[in-house]
Amino acid sequence: MATEMLTRRRVLETAAVAASGLTVPLVRRAGAAVGSVPAGSMTLAWHTNIAPRWLDPQQHDGGATPDNFLNALHDALIKNFRDELYDHPALAERYEFAEDAKSATFRLRPGIKFHNGAPVTPEDVKWSYEHYRGAWAKVLHDKTQGVEIVDDRALRFAFTGPFLDFPRLMGTANVSGAGWVVPAKYYQEVGPDGFAQNPIGAGPYRLVGQQAGARLDFEAFDDYYRPVLVKRFTIVSVPDNATRVAMLERGEADIIYGIPGELIERVRNNPKLMLAPVLSGNFWLEFPGFQDPGNPFHDKRVREAVSLAIDRETINQAECAGMGKVDGNWINDDAQYAIEGPKWEHNIGKAKKLLAEAGYPNGFKVDWLTPAPAYYSRGERVLSQLRPSVSAASSRSWSEESS
Repeated sequence: MATEMLTRRRVLETAAVAASGLTVPLVRRAGAAVGSVPAGSMTLAWHTNIAPRWLDPQQHDGGATPDNFLNALHDALIKNFRDELYDHPALAERYEFAEDAKSATFRLRPGIKFHNGAPVTPEDVKWSYEHYRGAWAKVLHDKTQGVEIVDDRALRFAFTGPFLDFPRLMGTANVSGAGWVVPAKYYQEVGPDGFAQNPIGAGPYRLVGQQAGARLDFEAFDDYYRPVLVKRFTIVSVPDNATRVAMLERGEADIIYGIPGELIERVRNNPKLMLAPVLSGNFWLEFPGFQDPGNPFHDKRVREAVSLAIDRETINQAECAGMGKVDGNWINDDAQYAIEGPKWEHNIGKAKKLLAEAGYPNGFKVDWLTPAPAYYSRGERVLSQLRPSVSAASSRSWSEESS
């Protein structure tokens, strides 16, 4: 069995399919060699239900998950590509960012098309940007003075002042969808709901079938400007971990994500499978209601105590077989300018002392807890550490680890 270290972006771009925004190992059948399949089919067993809005870049929620689907179905002016973090030319063959950071000019590739055969035009780019309503839309719109169409392949963005973050916001698919281009005429005809049901993009794959929330069937787009390596690509929703592993073993899936610790050895010991730890998005502590003065989390000492009570390395060993990376920054290190933060301390004695100082010598109880789907086991491991360490304390808090 082969084991290799990958980044999520490397898997995504090399396979020309969607990848995971998770902090758990990727597994694929050893015969489904990434980057060496000129035709045929590939099935990705996805670990959650599939939200239709993820197929519409106009509705980008600012998380990593839509990135997986956008890269299969759509394309952007500039985007993340392999080791290039945001400024790889995609639909744009080149772009110029003014030295004073007050304008940016993009020139489209010649002959690029949407999946319905319509050409990708500067008008589509302008409309997509001006009507974008997802994450970071207000910042982008407030700082943009106007978008001018220069000619039939070029357009210029003018800003109200220096806008140094513009290329990064436009080109980072797991942050914003503003740079991803939709066919303006078609989008206006069908509306957001109609577009999510039958999206048309300009990416490497076109959608040929959809079972809402459960399955997406794609076929390679013959007019895409780069080679597309797999002819048929399917994403099927399979939230149950053991079922995903069984599908891989039976050859019903080629790639799966989100393997919990108790199933890793089963995969590792199967010579027909390849286990690849994917360095991806981090997990971090979350304290709901901490801004409310009546909430225990309002006290910084309580938040620190909860952090001190969590043994992140133990969770890494249990959930990721030690293949995760325990770090000190909620921004993962494949993001530009991310810093290597200090490791978070695990100290039960100090946690209890801080709780006592904050007025909770016997801990406290939170009556609501809803672990996020696909991460129940991770949430339960956190709670199992908090209950004996911080007495009655329970919280919707996640370990800060990435793998």
